Amino acid sequence: MTLAQPAQLSRRMIIGLGLAAPTLAVPWLAGCSSDDPAAGNPVRAAAPGSSPAVTPTPSPSPTAAGASPPPAAAAPEQALSALAAVILGGPHRQQLSKDRRALVTFLRNAHSAHAHAIANPLPTQAPVKLGGQSLNASLALMARRETVAAGRYRQAALRTTGSEALLWGSLAIAAGGFAAALGSGDPPATHGVRARKPVEVLPEVAAVQELVRQLHAMVYGYQLAIGKMKLLSTARTRAEHELLAERIFRDRLIAWLRKRSAEVPAAEPAYVPSVVPRNAATAGSLIMRMQTALQPFCGLWLAAAPSQADRQQALSALGSAVKTARSWGAPLDAWPGWSS
Repeated sequence: MTLAQPAQLSRRMIIGLGLAAPTLAVPWLAGCSSDDPAAGNPVRAAAPGSSPAVTPTPSPSPTAAGASPPPAAAAPEQALSALAAVILGGPHRQQLSKDRRALVTFLRNAHSAHAHAIANPLPTQAPVKLGGQSLNASLALMARRETVAAGRYRQAALRTTGSEALLWGSLAIAAGGFAAALGSGDPPATHGVRARKPVEVLPEVAAVQELVRQLHAMVYGYQLAIGKMKLLSTARTRAEHELLAERIFRDRLIAWLRKRSAEVPAAEPAYVPSVVPRNAATAGSLIMRMQTALQPFCGLWLAAAPSQADRQQALSALGSAVKTARSWGAPLDAWPGWSS
């Protein structure tokens, strides 16, 4: 049995990034190989300094269901990619540390990919100029523009439906994470911008049922991980709080299904973790991988949700999974909520 990919759902699919032998009686729990790109350092956000503003770019215009965004909606992503390129090639480029250069390079590539996802071919974009401001001021400027973009994209996600809602929601969460990374004194790990698979928009009930299946596995995995953490450690306390939150989230979705007289997926008797927690470090790694693997299922719900209230809940769930995965060491991702 392979990884649970939202585009190819079945009743037996379960959070996981490894392979399970088809003869196993229990499903696999989330996990990755040792060279998985989901290994990195958490962001510790710090408030960016002030710097001059540049010419603003238009915000995305929410589109009707089934419609494509107008080409002008790609302008903010084009501008952010161009701003990152200017920082990389500007007069202060020699001041960039290796980690910060990797971060800004990732942001340049991620925003370019975002722009092409919104509109292809891209409209003409005016050159970005920074003037004589310092490197720190330039990075702070980019962080502020990421924050502004995140707010605009979030509103667009709530006003659209289907894959459009997932696109804008993913960009909103990505931009928020990019802003925090730019303001961090310890830049997070980054990798190449991954490709994303087209999403199959399911009925909302089916999307919520799949999410509940994954949350059953999450609860089991957290229990395994917590058992390998020191009793009075900060990590164990944090994991216990997260386990409680996952149980509450799962139970709320179960109540949502019962209210609609829909089938409630049952938990499996046990799950086989592809990363066996043996100590606090491997326990944290398992949690990070589970939270990363959960995100496409939150994205599936976001794309399926027909009402703004449900999209709000799905977007919040996706943002929470991303934030929690980052806190356990997951690297920045250009496409939160999409399968790769």
